Amino acid sequence: MKETKDFVFFWGKQDVFSNFYYSPFKHQGQLFNWSEQAVMYRKAKLFGADKIAMQIMRAQTPEECKQLGRSRQIPFDDKVWQENREKVYLEVLFDKFSNPKLKSILLKTGSKTLAEASPFDKIWGIGIDCNHPDATNPSKWRGLNLLGKTLEKVRETVTEME
Repeated sequence: MKETKDFVFFWGKQDVFSNFYYSPFKHQGQLFNWSEQAVMYRKAKLFGADKIAMQIMRAQTPEECKQLGRSRQIPFDDKVWQENREKVYLEVLFDKFSNPKLKSILLKTGSKTLAEASPFDKIWGIGIDCNHPDATNPSKWRGLNLLGKTLEKVRETVTEME
């Protein structure tokens, strides 16, 4: 994690804001080890891929969850996923950050922009590394940063509830 006056950049399983960060939590009555597992489970269920969903529940790593969530056995429809993905992430991350320790870390970010500084992810991340010269210029980001924006929504909701 890298923090500046206005930004919190994260990426990788050591960062609490990452979907690969190990932090068991309950979501919809089930225990998940990583938010990646919960999101991929919900994605599989959304498309009726119950067999893949069960494999995701048995997965040993977040990488395995991600791989299973991209399985060709899921009758994936990008339009349907785009209509549902942010709601799924919001619900999953709200549950993850209801853990008092994680909630405290999230709230300590104040009003800073949260950004997944993945140079590889142009949907959930900013598409560039946190050390890139354009990292602090959102207009030059190569990605949508949906994960960062969703975390900010969770932070806003949690703050209103406090």
